[in-house]
Order: sequence, then C-alpha cells, then structure tokens
Amino acid sequence: MGRKDPNMIVGQIYDAVFDAEIWPDLLNTISEFCGVESTAMVATDPHVNYSSVVAPRADPTVISDYGAYWWEFDPTRLATDHAPVGQITSLDNTGRDKFYGSGFYNDFWRHSGLGAEQLAANLLTDNKGGFVSVALHPSRHHDRVDDGIRQRFGLLVPHLIRAAGIGRKMRRLELEKSILDSRRSPHHAGTIIVDARGQLLYADEAAEKLFASRSGVDLVGGGIRLATNRDNARLSAAITACVVTRPDTPAGQRIHQKGNSSRPSLTIDVLPFRRTTTHIGAPCTAVMLLIEQPDRGRNEQIARLRSRFGLTPAEAKLALEMLRGDGRAAAAERCGISINTARTQLTQIFQKANVKRQAELIKVLMDNGAII
Repeated sequence: MGRKDPNMIVGQIYDAVFDAEIWPDLLNTISEFCGVESTAMVATDPHVNYSSVVAPRADPTVISDYGAYWWEFDPTRLATDHAPVGQITSLDNTGRDKFYGSGFYNDFWRHSGLGAEQLAANLLTDNKGGFVSVALHPSRHHDRVDDGIRQRFGLLVPHLIRAAGIGRKMRRLELEKSILDSRRSPHHAGTIIVDARGQLLYADEAAEKLFASRSGVDLVGGGIRLATNRDNARLSAAITACVVTRPDTPAGQRIHQKGNSSRPSLTIDVLPFRRTTTHIGAPCTAVMLLIEQPDRGRNEQIARLRSRFGLTPAEAKLALEMLRGDGRAAAAERCGISINTARTQLTQIFQKANVKRQAELIKVLMDNGAII
C-alpha cells in the first residue's frame, strides 16, 4: 500500500477540528503515514470539563489499565510532561535503562502488544492542568523509531498544534454559548455546572449571588445543596439520571423549590451537559443546572411600573393582572382582593397612567415593557 499524501492528511487534521468522529480513522492514517503501529491522542481541559483519549489501534483493556493504575508509574510521562509544545521526545529522553528496568515496562507495557519505543509531542499545555499530546508507538515485532518516522511525524506536528488550539477555542465557545443561551429567559437566576457527584465545576455571576444571598441554593464543601433534604434527594436523583441514562429514567428533570418569607421560589432544570472520557479512562459527565426565579421578571415589572407611574405595589400588581384581559373580577381574585377594592385601585391606576379606559391602560402598560 502506498504512503499517504501528507497534504491530504493535513487537510483531514483541520477537518477533524469540526468533526470529532474523524479522529479515529485519521490517527490510523497518521500511523500508516509515519510507519508505526499506533497513534494516540490525549486531551483534557478542566475549564470546560473536557477529557478525551483516542487510541483506535490500542487494546481497550491496556488503555483502561493504564488510566486506572499504570500511568502514575510510566517513566516516559515525566519527559513528555515537561517538554515544550512541539518538541518531539523519544525513549532517549526518558533513558533506556531506566525504562527497561522499570516495573511499568516489565509488569505491564511489555504485554501491551506495542513496542517500547515511542515518539511523543505536546500540542498544547497550560498552567491549570490542561493539555493535548500525541504519541506514536511501533509494533512489538518491529520496535524501532528511525529518522524517517521522526521526519514524517515532524511534518504533521505543527498542524496538530494548530488544530489543538482551534479545538480548545471551539469547546470554550460552546460552553459560553450554552451559558448565554441559558440566560435568555427573563427569569434567569443562575447557571451552574456540576460533576456526577454534584461538585461544582462552574457557576456564573448570577449563581454566585445566589450562594451569597442564601437564597436556597448553597455551596457547601464544594457541592450544591438545596433548601430541604427532600429537594437535595431529588437533585441527586436528577443528576444520576443525567449520568446513567436508562430507558425508564428521563435524562433531564425540573425541580420546583418552594419559597418562603426569607427566600424566593426557584425552578431548577437539571440537564446533561457533556459526556466525555477522562485521561485516565474513567467516564466523566458534566450536568448543567439552569435556575430560574419565576417571580423575578414580575417583580422587575412591578418596580418599573411603580417608578414610571407612581403606583403602589398593590396597584402595580393589579395593573399587571389586568393585562391578561379576562376582566376586573378575575384580576381581583388573582390579587386576593375584593371587587370593590379592585375598582378603587383601578381608578387610581387610570389617573396615574393618564388613561380613561382599560384598553388604553393595556396599551400604555405594554408600551412601557409590561408583559404577562
């Protein structure tokens, strides 16, 4: 089989930025182009709770065992971790005697089906635990890395670096878009992202204010706690439903938390946010909590009407109820007042708004941003 065209591979690298499903076949193509058995790419970005391991030709059990235990004892990891972005490292950087004499090699890697030699490069690193790296491994039966392999790998590394940077930017934009979308509701009271245990990963400014005001959504020991044990149990069950999707358990639930004199009523939508695989091979799920305060928009409208027309709180509340268009009696009932009281208040509202009829009042209210 002829060697792949490097220009075609470079094009596929940038295509994979926009379609992650391309990566497994692309890594196999890179292996064939470079002349090795396997290519693996590992990425993690704690900022958006993203982790990924793509190693299409590696034994899944080897990947799992490496992630669960052996990665801590890998002598090559130290050399790769501290290498500058773009620098290609090999077994020479680790020290061959050190590697071949290690328990990692003798008890684990020599049985993996892959060779001991490798070429690796960091594609992206930061000071907050995020990184992207790629590694080539020859087969156990042809365990060598020559200058030709290094040269071909070197042709691709700059493009892989650019792709890693673009991919990270897109993931972070995706997070920002999700959060911005969640804020479109006039009742938005906070966006929170938690892990599978309910531990906080992200909270927007509105959610931080909820924590500070003791409004019934609190941060305790790094985890999200609601006002009552019953609501906490429902939150835990809803998070679990997002993490472990089953046919009989819908992923995505709404919790209604009743308010009282000291805290507002809240609704909390618990939704799956992202499923990925961590760099140590364990499942990792993020869950988004979209918090709304149903009365938030209404209270803001009441405040606006009071400021604009000099209405009392009771008059502003009645004016909003009149927008429903089902008559004075129905509006009075919803406000918990008698029809006579509503008649008196409505007279005052007409005077303050400088109108004479209900139709005129509704138009004036809507022109001033009042909606139901």
